[in-house]
Amino acid sequence: MFTRLNSTLLVGTLLIGSLLQADMEEAKEMFNEANCMECHTPSHFKHREKKVNSYKKLSSSVNACATNSSAGWFDEDTESVTRYLNEKHYHYKAPPKEEEE
Repeated sequence: MFTRLNSTLLVGTLLIGSLLQADMEEAKEMFNEANCMECHTPSHFKHREKKVNSYKKLSSSVNACATNSSAGWFDEDTESVTRYLNEKHYHYKAPPKEEEE
């Protein structure tokens, strides 16, 4: 039987999925607008696994690139791009996303 609770859970799950997809699309756009691929190629991400072998190291690398390229990202932007790259290329266990206050 489909109850009101099930309906609420379903809507909540769909909403969270939509928000996460929107975050990934925004992070992808920031990555592309920063012209990151001028220095990096798709194969670059596969071969960096020796240097970038954890989510923490990936985050440090993205932060360094953002700083060196003058991307003008806030900390939240850098985290979003890190999560995007992790989902697309690395697949490390990411820490839970901090809740907004």
